[in-house]
Parts: sequence; structure tokens; C-alpha cells
Amino acid sequence: MSYLKRHGTRRVPQWAPLPGQAPNSAGGFAWGVDAWTRLRRFLVLGSEGGSYYASEWSLTRENAQAVEECVHEDGPRAVAEIVRVSTEGRAPKNDPALYALALAAGVGDVETRRAALAALPQVARTGTHLFQFALFVEGFRGWGRSLRRAVGRWYAAQAVDALSYQAVKYRQRAGVTHRDLLRLAHPARRVGAGQPGARRVGRARSTVRVDRPRRRDGRPAGPG
Repeated sequence: MSYLKRHGTRRVPQWAPLPGQAPNSAGGFAWGVDAWTRLRRFLVLGSEGGSYYASEWSLTRENAQAVEECVHEDGPRAVAEIVRVSTEGRAPKNDPALYALALAAGVGDVETRRAALAALPQVARTGTHLFQFALFVEGFRGWGRSLRRAVGRWYAAQAVDALSYQAVKYRQRAGVTHRDLLRLAHPARRVGAGQPGARRVGRARSTVRVDRPRRRDGRPAGPG
């Protein structure tokens, strides 16, 4: 048999690339995808545990680079994609969306950072989500005024009952507490005096201020 018979186009070994293919983690070659496809895959699948051929660290690093590429290419579009995947419940875990939003809020341009922080209540819907976002965003930026205001708005927009529920159920995650975030964000919003559950969260000066009900003689009513 002639050695030339092995060089056709119908049968190509895995270790030989076809035109347009790129190396993959398995040592072979595959068709490449653009950064936006990788962004959607990361938001839905994440990279926890890695894959059969790629470690968790290397896979996460590659996905983080793809997210950053999308943020630099079209930040508002990237933020919209993050919000869409998170709010539609397309991912089993919300951590990838929180991480991508934190990255956009830290390394994007001014318009992208504003869009990312404005979308915080849509992606961080529980206290645990907010704690995770705070942990992630510290890897990309400091606690400047815009970030403090965004976290403060998250607390200020909560109804009394909803905020009480968040404070009781999600007291702390990964060492972050509501008291930590409230001291950083300094939210200030007064809640009606007749509403139940009006207790200060975290017992800090910068917590949400609540008007306590009063007795007929004008003195504040006692606890309980």
C-alpha cells in the first residue's frame, strides 16, 4: 500500500488538525468557539471541578479570560447576557453569573461598570448572592463610592419583611456578614413606624434606620 493513501480528507487522525481547528485540552484538535459562546457556556455550566482533561484552575482561568474579552469588546451586552442567564434560571448555580458581574463591575469601562452595578439586585437576589458578589468584586476593585452606593441600594430597596428574612436566613457566608457590608455601604432609609420587624440589622451605626413605635406619652415602646 502506498504511503500516500494515508493522506486523504475523509479520514484524518485525531492528532492531525483540519483547517480551522485549534488544540484542545485532550491533546487533539477541535473547532474553536468565540468568546461570547464561552461566556454563555461559563454562565450556564461554570467550571467547578474542572473537566476530564482540564483542571479546575486552568478551565476557570480560560473562562475568566473569555468573560474579560467580552466585557472589553461590548460591556453592556455582556452585562445583559449575565442578567438574562441568571434571571431566566438557566444555570444550576448562580456563582458564575455573580463572578462575571463582579468582573464587569471591576475591569469594564465607566458605562459597563454602571450597568453592572445597576444590575446587582437582579443577579444578587439573596443575601448569600450579595456576600458572594462582595467576595468576587474585591478581586477586581476597591470599595469606591459607586460600589458602596450599589450595595446600599440593595439594602435600601428591600421591604422590612424581606430585609428581616434576609438577615435571619442569610446571616453570613464565607466569613462575610450583613454587618460587614452595611459598615462599608452606609445605606440610610427610614421605614414606617407601624411596620413589624423593625430592628437594626447588624447593630451598626451605618445600618438601615427604622422608626420605632411610640407609646401614647411619646416615649419609645420597649422591645417585643
